[in-house]
Amino acid sequence: MLLSVSGLALEFGADLVFEGLNYTVDRGDRVALVGINGAGKTSLMRIMTGELEPSRGSVTRASGVRVGYLPQQLGEFPEGPLLDAVCRCVGEAVEALDRQKAILHSLSASGEGEGVLLDELASVQDSIEATGAYNLHNRAEAVLFGLGFTGDDLGKPMSEFSGGWRMRAMLGALILEDPDLLLLDEPTNHLDLDARIWLEEFLGRFRGAVWLISHDPAFLDSTVNRVYELEYGSMTVWSGNWSFYEKKKMEDIRHREREARKVEDQRERMERFVRRFQAAESKRFQVRSRLKMLEKLETIETYRSPGRMKVRLPETPRSGRKVLTMEGVSKLYDHMVFQGVDLEIESGDRVGVVGRNGGGKSTLSRIMAGVEAPTSGTVKTGANVMIGYYSQEVDLALNPGRTVLQQLSDISPERSEKELRSFLGGFLFTGDDVEKPVGVLSGGEKSRVALARVMLLPTNFLILDEPTNHLDIFSRRVLAEALDEYRGTLVLISHDENLLRTLARRILVVDGGRVKPFTGGFDDFVEKRRRGVSESLGSGKPRAVSPGRAGDKERKRREAQERNRLYRKRSRVEQRIRLIEKEMAPLEKRKAEIEALLAAPGLPGGSGRIIELQKEHAFVAREILQLEERWMEAVEEAP
Repeated sequence: MLLSVSGLALEFGADLVFEGLNYTVDRGDRVALVGINGAGKTSLMRIMTGELEPSRGSVTRASGVRVGYLPQQLGEFPEGPLLDAVCRCVGEAVEALDRQKAILHSLSASGEGEGVLLDELASVQDSIEATGAYNLHNRAEAVLFGLGFTGDDLGKPMSEFSGGWRMRAMLGALILEDPDLLLLDEPTNHLDLDARIWLEEFLGRFRGAVWLISHDPAFLDSTVNRVYELEYGSMTVWSGNWSFYEKKKMEDIRHREREARKVEDQRERMERFVRRFQAAESKRFQVRSRLKMLEKLETIETYRSPGRMKVRLPETPRSGRKVLTMEGVSKLYDHMVFQGVDLEIESGDRVGVVGRNGGGKSTLSRIMAGVEAPTSGTVKTGANVMIGYYSQEVDLALNPGRTVLQQLSDISPERSEKELRSFLGGFLFTGDDVEKPVGVLSGGEKSRVALARVMLLPTNFLILDEPTNHLDIFSRRVLAEALDEYRGTLVLISHDENLLRTLARRILVVDGGRVKPFTGGFDDFVEKRRRGVSESLGSGKPRAVSPGRAGDKERKRREAQERNRLYRKRSRVEQRIRLIEKEMAPLEKRKAEIEALLAAPGLPGGSGRIIELQKEHAFVAREILQLEERWMEAVEEAP
């Protein structure tokens, strides 16, 4: 056991985020932490690191356990050359080397205290060997190369790297520290496909435990074997990867909805009975029992569905057969990005563009869209080609001072506000949201505004550069479905495996200053890249799925047995209640008839008949009382 959580609760003011969380983290665990925005995923990771104090409960670490945490936002990181900065993050190894250097200097300067220094040197030597400090630079280089850095990058100052590349460096430092527990919050946000494949392979070989928050279903499918879901303030554990969880979750949703409908039907019937007979003396026990049952009736929580985009593209105008032709295209900044690009795209083509970040994919997309001119060569669009272009640099495409609504009215002034509001509703902007200035929006909200602008107008040639950045899993799926139905020509630059697998029919690889077609489909490309990564990481086989599942199966078996036992008991009790009520109904009817006869003036039969009816009434009342006592006992037994 690496870490244990008991009775954990978190509140922000009067708002309860979660409570009653109990679980352990064991070596080899591979866990996806999922839940809608605001469920407390990031907060829970911060509690596990010790950064955030819970409102109640405790987190206990085993002695010596080291936890590594990659947040979504860039934290403090050493400056200086990339390789040195990453190595300095491995504090224990660096401290051991520095101490060794100091001891050796002391030994050479003076012979005093030599015995003590030699003992300390032996201890430091043990630390150096334990942390792998001697080959720290070699290991750091291997990790950084795996994450997409080049040899030329190693000596560059950290200040020259963008935020995305600095996050990669931070991830590299975390991996190099070799913690017992890795907590990774959206680790693939800044990774291209090659780096993501490398991370998948690395995590498969990692000996410690891994917890992930990610909006990338393909990444989760490749890396986790359990899903911990935060919903309604509590945690549910599901065995299997993301796809298995998603399937079982849908089954659970349907089951909950059926059970919730049954409970509501029961509640409605009993409340109707109480309203009808609460003033009837003859029904007082049944009314009382219905009220007791209502108190016991559980409320079944149904699925809390997050808001989902609804994307519908306009009708696609026809274009000529040739949509785009590039001949001898090159692009030069302070270095040659690519050269000699000859490319032809025809109507209906679906092209996926892949390659390492910084290799020129976005530059290629801008040249295709006519936003940027090539240094040399020609770019021609065909007849009646209408281009829609989405740039991953959404801040440059949007005016921060204009509102969400104005961003659309600026490009389609002929549409009414009602039409534009309706369209924006499909991108999760409703009510006053459309009046917000773009400058105050989150990254995900800005991405949705930029997508809405691209998809508002009719096009027949879409060029999309990383359109799923900042989108959650549900929005990614909606976008993929909309693009799958699109009848125009599509060029898609993405590191989203599911999106490329669904949409791309041709693959272009931007690498080493060239743009080359890949022979084969996207799955062939991924498999080829994966083989290369496996070889670079060594011959060690990926770790088998951790042995947590046997425990999960046993727990689920016990839970199922308990559910079945309670169901059988409840069924028996409900049957007893129905039989008692069936016996009681004619007796209550007869009791009411006798009371009506006794209350009527001029009863035939005189006093003899009255005495006979009074005896029968007493007998029936005793029978009803006994049945009511049995009924109450049965209600108390109900689980």
